Amino acid sequence: MVHVPEGQFLSRIGPTEFYKDLLQVAGPDAVADWRKLQEAVLPLSTAAMALPPAAIRTDWGALITTLGRYGPSVLKTLLQLGPQGLSGAGKLLGPFSVLVDSLEIRNPFVRNWVDLLSFLLSGVKADGTLAAEVVYMFGEWYKPGCMLEYPRGGTGAIIDALVRGLKKYKGRLSLNSHVDTILIEKGRAVGVKLRNGQVIRARKAVISNASTWDTVPMIPPRDLPMELRTRAESTPQCDSFMHLHLGIDAKNLPSDLQIHYIVVNDWTPGVDAPQNVVLISIPSVLDPSLAPPGKHVLHAYTPGTEPYALWEGLDRKSEVYRLLKAQRAEVLWKAVEKALGPSFSRDSCEVKLVGTPLTHERYLRRKRGTYGPAIRAGKGLFPMPATPIEGLLCCGDSIFPGIGIPAVAASGLVTANTLADVSDHTKLLEALGL
Repeated sequence: MVHVPEGQFLSRIGPTEFYKDLLQVAGPDAVADWRKLQEAVLPLSTAAMALPPAAIRTDWGALITTLGRYGPSVLKTLLQLGPQGLSGAGKLLGPFSVLVDSLEIRNPFVRNWVDLLSFLLSGVKADGTLAAEVVYMFGEWYKPGCMLEYPRGGTGAIIDALVRGLKKYKGRLSLNSHVDTILIEKGRAVGVKLRNGQVIRARKAVISNASTWDTVPMIPPRDLPMELRTRAESTPQCDSFMHLHLGIDAKNLPSDLQIHYIVVNDWTPGVDAPQNVVLISIPSVLDPSLAPPGKHVLHAYTPGTEPYALWEGLDRKSEVYRLLKAQRAEVLWKAVEKALGPSFSRDSCEVKLVGTPLTHERYLRRKRGTYGPAIRAGKGLFPMPATPIEGLLCCGDSIFPGIGIPAVAASGLVTANTLADVSDHTKLLEALGL
């Protein structure tokens, strides 16, 4: 359910459903512009999907796993696009706004909606989001037969599955094991030293999925290459988050409760303005096991738009901090009230937890609680997993392809692929049916 200044509508996926929503809130001109955008973008999504991220690696083996395996099908897909499609494909590596501009999309609502989709995907608006990333996701959202899937048991179920896979292949997961130092010997990463003094040696490589700003301090200054130091100092950061976690009684809530809500207060300052866009998730709508019987869990947050500077240096136990939390969380409460309607009461919430950039920084071990690097398409590139230190690789949202769960998952794949034998990598692609 989407609440925007023009009204509210239930945003549905699929190729035609969104036209009805657009006509309701923005009129026929918006429908015409959206149809023009879809007709150009959906064929390009086939090209964007022609090379699966699971095939990418950063060594010479990529010639086999990418060009050798998918080269002919990628070429065929490009040829099928025709001259106009090829022109659009050439824009995939630039900002999505360039592609939108080339189609002369002028309807204000469509432009704002494209900015919102881009921002929720990458942390920057359409003029900073890689076109290929948005085009890929357009295929997920608006192609015929598409659907959204959610894991039973929530995100925790995915984590549990990853741990099972790790253990199945004789891996070991160590919790409460703070890494203090990445050990470097003769220019090569050879292991890590934990805060408790324990040393864990690496047989093949050390991989850091911490952000670039949190990885660099773990490298001894004498072993830190200038390239990594400069990267940490020069990479711009997205802002942080405000969070509101609620445990609520389902008794008086609407019967048509949705799993997701988006609330945009004002298009004028931009979707990336502080306190402007609020996202709400109620996963127990789909999976009642995530809450006690007759209850719901709700998470509302501002998506990477809360300035860290407002919170910097505050004592989390101080009255100043408590009052600022209440003040900055008010936009979240109001969004929840708008989404759930008059039957919702703050007083009826059995659990109320407010998170700030300092919460984000502390519990997620993120420098300044940042969402990640604000690297804009066309003005910078996310680095690949390899680093100037032999045996040290990185993955996560500081690495190609960038911010967001799909991109971060892809970065993990690319890093793992690079360390695997080409034959094992090929077997994986075959097992995945790719």
